[in-house]
Amino acid sequence: MIHSILHPSDLSVGNESAFLHGLRLALGIKGDFAIAHSKSSRDDEAEGWHSFPGVRSALVRWGLIDADAPQSAVASQLGVRITKVELYGPTPIAGVLRWLQDHPCDLVVMGTHAREGMTRWLKGSIAADLADHARLPTLFLPMSSSGFVDPATGKALIRNVLIPIDRAPPPGAAVSLALEVADSYGCPDATLHLLHVGAPEDAPTVSIDPARDRRLRRHTRQGIVTDTIVAVADELNPELIVMPTLGRHGFLDALRGSTTEQVLRQTRRPLLAVPALEG
Repeated sequence: MIHSILHPSDLSVGNESAFLHGLRLALGIKGDFAIAHSKSSRDDEAEGWHSFPGVRSALVRWGLIDADAPQSAVASQLGVRITKVELYGPTPIAGVLRWLQDHPCDLVVMGTHAREGMTRWLKGSIAADLADHARLPTLFLPMSSSGFVDPATGKALIRNVLIPIDRAPPPGAAVSLALEVADSYGCPDATLHLLHVGAPEDAPTVSIDPARDRRLRRHTRQGIVTDTIVAVADELNPELIVMPTLGRHGFLDALRGSTTEQVLRQTRRPLLAVPALEG
């Protein structure tokens, strides 16, 4: 399902981890990796390619290309097509959304401050707002988390993935995407923990290829949804949380954030939000 990835490089400070996670995933899928830098106008000082995260330096550090390899080596040797674009708009979100209209992608990888409480309400959450408007699967890397990709070697370590599930939104797409992401990061033995908060008889049925069903573990817990998800995350210590999401609904969700945003802020772990399909 993943052929192209977008990394908005400047939507939050300290985005190096998100960049490396996006690049490593692009290597795994052998697809397109776009790095976007937003500016308010074309009159801003020209930044040039040197202003973007260093693709070449990361690949050399990871031992995937030689230091003197030509720029074309990234595509010819590694099968990844890198695009670096400067976007213009009144806000970073506007520039990215306008670019996505003409350049559809399958997944966004971005850093986030994961702000809490009144700070979030006053300053907003650019990362969450962009994901909510773009309606694309989005991998969030909290600034306080080093993530699961080793910046020195490029190796990914995903042993456990936590996926809270319910009947709405249907969890099938999130489970399938979680398997694809883990496999693309080179972690085909990652265990997916499906957590339903509520009565066992209300848990949704998740059917996948029998060969992959062995990687699923099913859990049922009682309690307040967000608190229970956070508690189970503390128990299982997953490298990645994957959440099907319906987005925000109404004033209270805008103030508090969706369940997905609350889990992201409280767990401070990499989180892949998978929006429900329209219709």
